[in-house]
Amino acid sequence: MKRFLLAFTALLIAASPGLAQKQGGTLIAAWAQDPVGLDPQITSARSSFQILENVLDTLVTLDENQNVIPSLAEKWEVSEDGLSWTFHLRDDVKFSNGRPMTAQDVVFTYQRMLDPATGSGNAYKLGGVTEISAPDDFTVVMSLGAPNPGLLGKLATDKTVGIIAQESVEDGTINTQPIGTGPFKITEFQPGIKLVLERNEHYWRQDLPYLDTIEIRIITDESVRRTALITGDVDWAFSIPAQSVEELKARDDVVVDEVPAGAYWYIGVNTERPPLNDVRVRQALSYALNRGQITEAAAFGNAEPTQDPIPSSSSWNFGYAPYEQNLERARQLLEEAGVGNGFNLEIMPTTQFAESVRIAQVLQAQLAPLGITTSLRTLEWANWLEEEGKGNYDTYVCSWNVLVDPDDYFYAQHKTGEVFNFTGYSNPTVDELLRKGVKRRIVRIAQRSTRRSTASS
Repeated sequence: MKRFLLAFTALLIAASPGLAQKQGGTLIAAWAQDPVGLDPQITSARSSFQILENVLDTLVTLDENQNVIPSLAEKWEVSEDGLSWTFHLRDDVKFSNGRPMTAQDVVFTYQRMLDPATGSGNAYKLGGVTEISAPDDFTVVMSLGAPNPGLLGKLATDKTVGIIAQESVEDGTINTQPIGTGPFKITEFQPGIKLVLERNEHYWRQDLPYLDTIEIRIITDESVRRTALITGDVDWAFSIPAQSVEELKARDDVVVDEVPAGAYWYIGVNTERPPLNDVRVRQALSYALNRGQITEAAAFGNAEPTQDPIPSSSSWNFGYAPYEQNLERARQLLEEAGVGNGFNLEIMPTTQFAESVRIAQVLQAQLAPLGITTSLRTLEWANWLEEEGKGNYDTYVCSWNVLVDPDDYFYAQHKTGEVFNFTGYSNPTVDELLRKGVKRRIVRIAQRSTRRSTASS
């Protein structure tokens, strides 16, 4: 099972000062990773969704306080039994190719997502949905076999549920140039070099976007990205080196913006490979770790150590933290598992995230006293994703991002058989707890609604 090490690094964004909201112009932006596929229902790469945020819209979205607010759907209602959700769409929305968007596009998008032939790892976000229909051009009805209290939040969280034009699937461009209703459209994509977004002249939000063009340059080296920012070669950088945060904050020519990230760093353990398929070995690894040291090495004070993927600021956080560094206990568990003399272990970080390499290096040092000899296999991002998906690893280091609903933190990576459960973890008890968690949230949400109604009266 995955043991969660680091979480909730701030999302660090830097820009040259004086970028006022003026109509027109081109923004030169530095991206840390190359997009790995742009089909929103297939990709799991954060680098891809950083692009899709500008291209696709969702039925509903989140405001700065993470409240669900209208987007493509102006309003919605849910039946008393929670088994029918009705969304009323705006009637003035067009795709970037100029075609009007209708309810049939929503039906197509979600039916494709639920179709097993698509192989969407994000299909769980429509959990419980059994039928999607369009009574008219601007009404969408979702029928559920069982209530899903997190459905609205999942429809708002990210662009995995963004509405796509059917023609971009039919003509095969969905993975490189998806057609959406968002503020920008993709006009050029040179993998590993740059991607160009141009203003969607058909965008439904009046007077937006401000920019005519965004030229995204792929700069994977964090020190090169920092230099490009301070020399003015780029106007804006999506992420900056954690070790440079304080230095950049002190400069007058750079603005650093920080927001909490709904994300965590973790070690993925291949539960199907011996000796890692023995729970005692995985527990020993957890007892071997000093999470504070790992956090400091990875994020230089811009993260907090945790064993609970849900942030401490969330009302859904219950302070799960069963492990402290205890090498003696770790040795006992390894003896019980028959590997008391240690074993060889490969750790797979990626060059795209310098943090993952730093974490892997600290892990090497912390596991050595147990006789565990580690080697690093550091891969380029696309190759890393391929190897993760195939299960070709002992352990890997990565992050899980764009999380709002409590179910998002657990279900996709821990439920038996889920597409994004890359570690092969399977535990009937956990599966049952996930099911019970949904039922408990239904009660909790109902109680909150009752309290609000009482307060209003």
